[in-house]
Amino acid sequence: MSLSRVRAVRASLLLGAAALWAGLASGQATAPVRIATNVERSYFPPAEVLLRKAYASLNLEVEYLPLPLPRAQLELRGGRIDAVAMRTETFFEQTPALRRIDVPLLQLHLFAYGKPPCPRSITLEELSRLRVSLQRGMAAAESVVPEAARVPTNTPADAFLSVSTGAADYAVMLSTPWMVEMPVETRQGALCVVPTPLLRTTLYHGVHESHAAWVPALEQALRGMRDRGEIQQAWTDYEREIATPNARLQAQPGRSLVLNPAPAATPASAPARPRQ
Repeated sequence: MSLSRVRAVRASLLLGAAALWAGLASGQATAPVRIATNVERSYFPPAEVLLRKAYASLNLEVEYLPLPLPRAQLELRGGRIDAVAMRTETFFEQTPALRRIDVPLLQLHLFAYGKPPCPRSITLEELSRLRVSLQRGMAAAESVVPEAARVPTNTPADAFLSVSTGAADYAVMLSTPWMVEMPVETRQGALCVVPTPLLRTTLYHGVHESHAAWVPALEQALRGMRDRGEIQQAWTDYEREIATPNARLQAQPGRSLVLNPAPAATPASAPARPRQ
């Protein structure tokens, strides 16, 4: 990009930000920022609290919409949602209309699950010759599992159930190292995890390009939270909250994974109802 182009982009962002703050200063009412979160909510509550605080620094309220991944993609392209809570680097590469807030929120690993006994490791080449169940729209998984090997499902729970019923050999899911230690239970028995991750990816917040004026302020807010240790502390606290001796994930048909026992609900992390 030429120097003149860089200057033009910077000027555009500054003008947009100035207009945003002018509107806020004038007391104009603003609609809540519509942020898509996953239907799978096992690791989303801390991010929602952090993002609520970041947007509060812009005097903006947020509304969380738990949507299936393909539905969220459609809503984003149609301009009916303003942002996505957290997405992988692969997702941003595939979605030009999304502006990444360049402060990492969480690192996830892609793990494979199967029926016991599970091997210590499995390669992507080996998986490509098997039936691999995954959630539709999971960009990180779709980027490494050939289409011919995929057994697509609507939720992570259904991906695990495909393995338990014999419809797939393995299921792949993004998880944290501390959550992957929890057993995944189905009516046909518990699944095991291949402990060596297939890949690692970082999650970032993203806003629709129509809201590019928010990017500098959100990056500043989240960067400050990171430098003060607030982001890491949020995940540490959540890990401690859910890491009870009998914690487990339950796969139920047509539903997201159920964390049992569930952590205490907080108003900041409660999801809003999707708009019709």
